[in-house]
Amino acid sequence: MPDEVSTLGQGDAAQKGSPDDLRSIAEALTEAAQALTRSNSQLTQLLQTVTNALGPGLTQRQSGAAGPPPVIVQINAWEDDPFSEAVPTTNPPLAVPVRTNLPQNNNPRLQTAIVEPRPAPGVYNPGTPNFRYWATAEAVTRGINFWASLLPAGTTWSTSNPMRITLVAGTALNANYSRAAGLRFYHQVVLNRDIFSCESPDVACHELGHAVLDALKPQLFNAASTETGAFHEAFGDMSAILSALQLQSVRTKVLAETGGRLETNSRVSRLAEQLGWGIRQSRPTAVDRDCLRNAANRFVYRPPNTLPPTAPATQLSSEVHSFSRVFTGAFLDALANMLRTTGAPNQANLLTVSRDMGQLLVDGVHTAPITSTYYSSVATAMIQADKVRNGGRYGSALTNAFVRHGILAVHSALELSDAPVPQQVPAAAGMAMISDAGQGSPVVLAYQGREQDEAYKLGQGQTPELPTVATSLGRGLTVKMHAVESETGHAVFGISVEPATFAEAQATPLSAEQAAGSFLEDLIQTGRLDLGAARSSLFELGEIGRTETETTHVLLPDPDNRGSLVLKRKHFDCGFCDRVAGSARLECI
Repeated sequence: MPDEVSTLGQGDAAQKGSPDDLRSIAEALTEAAQALTRSNSQLTQLLQTVTNALGPGLTQRQSGAAGPPPVIVQINAWEDDPFSEAVPTTNPPLAVPVRTNLPQNNNPRLQTAIVEPRPAPGVYNPGTPNFRYWATAEAVTRGINFWASLLPAGTTWSTSNPMRITLVAGTALNANYSRAAGLRFYHQVVLNRDIFSCESPDVACHELGHAVLDALKPQLFNAASTETGAFHEAFGDMSAILSALQLQSVRTKVLAETGGRLETNSRVSRLAEQLGWGIRQSRPTAVDRDCLRNAANRFVYRPPNTLPPTAPATQLSSEVHSFSRVFTGAFLDALANMLRTTGAPNQANLLTVSRDMGQLLVDGVHTAPITSTYYSSVATAMIQADKVRNGGRYGSALTNAFVRHGILAVHSALELSDAPVPQQVPAAAGMAMISDAGQGSPVVLAYQGREQDEAYKLGQGQTPELPTVATSLGRGLTVKMHAVESETGHAVFGISVEPATFAEAQATPLSAEQAAGSFLEDLIQTGRLDLGAARSSLFELGEIGRTETETTHVLLPDPDNRGSLVLKRKHFDCGFCDRVAGSARLECI
């Protein structure tokens, strides 16, 4: 277990206990050291780090003497990104790093472990491996600390705990999250400039968002649906924005930049500016002009099966990163509306609404049925959750944003006044681990008076899956895919929950089979599918996705049906896959 389990997972709580508690901790640490020395030298070093930090205070308290104030260790980090371009430039300068306290993550079920060697914590210069290590640790820990208090108590990673973090997993302008490998970041040189994706808090907290959502609702991971995949990407971008807003300096700057109108273009709406700049040098139309994706947008919902599989960044496509911008845009508008509802546009109120929004997102995901119109399902669940959490204070703010972006049809929004609301119930009822006390939200929202889904408590290898549907690829090849419900929410919400429809769009939601088939077709067209077990049978398709970073899904043998295939997700990443015009070459970004 790498050293950073101590720096990211041990806090100052031990110093605040009684002398007996402190004595017990010291004895426990000593016993642990004796056992760990025989099995893992790295953990011995970890214990030494903790002993050095806490030992003098423990000795003085046991003797009755007042100890010196604890030493506060600081590091250098970025606020939200290495670049911050209010006006796009050809050769943007680096941002100014900020000093912050050593990150501490005290949630035992949401730990992380960076695989690279751990340097001593300190203030390092940008461009050095030591700075990279602690800047990434700070961003990830800040994101975990934001989400951990909002998630249901007992929420556990769907990957390993601690979750692995690889700072440089290879060469690419990308980053990804997988259950097998945790968070992986990459490095590439562009115009003689090093771009390490891990250094961007926007990118780090986006990938962390995938891990958080996978912990909260693991059924989404393998769902064969454009809207659930796109929502995963939107959740990553929303995680980046909300994590950035936990810094007072960022809140102050964005309010000054926008004049309090949070829905306008700003440093928090511009996501992953450095990564976007790097991609733009070779693929100028693949990303936004000033960042990777901008949450300040006016994209309006269209059924994804009516959209092209790829398009320039100025247009909407069914590719999940492109389509994610519909929900992210509605989210930013709703956040701006919530801030206006709260009162003066100051940094304290912005902090409040950022946490309120985070809680509503968690509640929405936890209670929304997984349907083919998942955007509408989550939006409805958030509005209903606000009635319980906040007495409906943000109802108009949320509804206005979701209707404007077409995520909720007007008739669905109006019918919500008569729809059932969830109830507060104890989180993780009956959990055996007493260590979960105080970790996460003590109550969750549920319909029918009890939780319908407790998958958030299940760790790696225990996560449930959605039911499967089958489709044929020809030549006797059958592919099974984990399908969403075609129901539009009647059973949970008591009303039909639908997005807005337009004359040119298909008004009837897709069936489970249609949604899964459309999703599979998009994967093939965009080069996101690793043919895997079907490669020899489908050799005419060629190597439609050649590298690990290009393909997000794979066809595997079905363990329950010999001769059949099953579609599984390999990972979520942070960028588009764009086909170069006139060739079969793909660039994954």
